[in-house]
Amino acid sequence: MSTEPEDPKLPWIHYYDVMNDGLKYIYARATGSQKSLKTQWSQFNTIGLNGIEWNSLYVFGARPGVGKTLVAASLTRELQKLNPDQDFAVLHFQFEMLGRNMAMRELSAANNMNIRYLQSAKDDGMPELTKTDFERLKAYTADQKGRQEYVIDKSLSVNEMASAMFHFYRTYQKPFVVTLDHTLLVKQGASEKSKQETLQNLAVMCAEVKNKLPVVFLILTQLNREIDDAERQKPGQLSNFPTEKDVYGSDSLLQCADVMIAYNRPAKYNLQYYGPQQFVITPGDKYLLAMHVLKNRYGEVGIQWYRAEYSLMTIVEARAPTCRLITKKASIL
Repeated sequence: MSTEPEDPKLPWIHYYDVMNDGLKYIYARATGSQKSLKTQWSQFNTIGLNGIEWNSLYVFGARPGVGKTLVAASLTRELQKLNPDQDFAVLHFQFEMLGRNMAMRELSAANNMNIRYLQSAKDDGMPELTKTDFERLKAYTADQKGRQEYVIDKSLSVNEMASAMFHFYRTYQKPFVVTLDHTLLVKQGASEKSKQETLQNLAVMCAEVKNKLPVVFLILTQLNREIDDAERQKPGQLSNFPTEKDVYGSDSLLQCADVMIAYNRPAKYNLQYYGPQQFVITPGDKYLLAMHVLKNRYGEVGIQWYRAEYSLMTIVEARAPTCRLITKKASIL
């Protein structure tokens, strides 16, 4: 009777060891050696553990033109300023636009200058870029030389992305935030027969990498076109709200995501009343963003409100609009 040779690398560990890992994490949080990454948005910080938790995967979905790229850029631009006691880097997989376009967006936001003014559009009464303002931009750029932020703007496959991240970690030996803009632009691998298979592999790869490396993933993807259907744009209906099914590739991403968020811009659909609560959307709410937290392993789901300032390439927090149904009830009382 033969027996299998003893394997020194068993595929399991004792549950007691798992419990001890949990205790170590709790102690690290209690003593401050393990911290979340604070963002510039107080309400966004409430989604996680008072900020974005390391070894997590955030998925952001939106229709084109709503501002998901702007959200990710605004967020990562401030992370290192707001967390000076944490030594980490940022790596952007920017497959949608050139790296220089990312830079121009930041130059616009950081210097409070209209992005069309920066690019010398000279239309709609836009003045020429002054020498003084150009020197301000040069000075700001020079100040960023020591910033730990890097960009890959050539489309890669899932395996190439994983290889790049491990190479990045070996090179800099520190935690890092990863952004991907966006999932549809990940290059299809030679063995992958469809975009759906690529997306499945991407989700699994991100889940595996965040368990091996000290990373945070901020993954951008599209919302499916069904959310644009006329039937879903009848004012004051639950169907106004995006759901998990509206997120492109949700079957794969939802399983692996710690947080899934969908952005909507009600004014884009001329919705005077948004959702079953009938949030009142006024003409002044043209750039108001409803941020729907669809999945949250750290706490509650719900809606947060922001305002996109597209001309200045930034996102700011906003108050929730008035609810028409609550207003009616209050008037009766």
